[in-house]
Amino acid sequence: MSGSQLKLYQTDNGPCPYRDNYTWHNISFQTSEISADGYTSLLNQGFRRSGLSIYHPVCSGCQSCIPIRIDVQKFSQGKGQRRTWRKNKDVRVEHHPVGFNQEDFNLYQRYQIDWHDTKYPVEESEYFDFLIETPVPTEILRYYLGTELIGVGWLDCLPELISSVYFVFDPEFESRRLGIFSLLYEIQYARFLGIRWLYLGYWVESSHKMNYKSDFQPAQILRDSRWIPFKNQ
Repeated sequence: MSGSQLKLYQTDNGPCPYRDNYTWHNISFQTSEISADGYTSLLNQGFRRSGLSIYHPVCSGCQSCIPIRIDVQKFSQGKGQRRTWRKNKDVRVEHHPVGFNQEDFNLYQRYQIDWHDTKYPVEESEYFDFLIETPVPTEILRYYLGTELIGVGWLDCLPELISSVYFVFDPEFESRRLGIFSLLYEIQYARFLGIRWLYLGYWVESSHKMNYKSDFQPAQILRDSRWIPFKNQ
C-alpha cells in the first residue's frame, strides 16, 4: 500500500446472499496499490477484495464465511470433475491483462440477468469498479468455443498463490458446468506456474451455492487465524 493513512470502514451490504434472514456487514478499506506480500498476508487473515476494496465479513452472530484454499499440487480430480474436464476439451482459454472489453461486459450483463435474475442491467461503471480496477496483478481468462465467448474469469496472480476472483458464463451452456471447469483449469494453470495454493474466497457450509468448493480436495480452511486441513464430510 502507498504511504497514505489507512481508513477502515464498516459497510452494510443488505441481505446476506448465502443465509436467509441475515444481513451482510464488512470491514473494508480502499487502496489503489498493495504489495504481493501485503495482499498475501491479508488473504491469510481472511480478507478478500472487490475492485479496490479489501474487505472482511463482520456479521453479528455469524461466522459462516470460512476462507478456503486448494492444494493444487496434491489435487486429484473426482469422477464428476473428470467428466466435466473431458466435456470441455474443445474449449480454448486465452489469458489477457485486466482491462475493459465490450464482449466481456456483455456476457457479464447477460449472466447477471439470466443466471442471477438481476432486475436491471448492470451499469458499466459498476462492472469497472468490481472487476477492472485492481490493486494487484490480475489476469482475465476468456473461454471460447470456436470463436464464441462462453465464459470469462478474473484471477489475481501473486508469486506464491493465485486467487480466483469471479467467473461468469453464458447460461446457454449450463450443461457444460463451466464454473467447475474454470476451477479445474485454474488448478492446471497454478501447477504450470509452480504455485501450490489456489484461493477460492469463502465457503459457507449451509449454502448450496458454495457446495461445489468442498469437492476440491485436498483443501484447507482458515480457523482462528490458522490454515487447517478441510475434510469434506
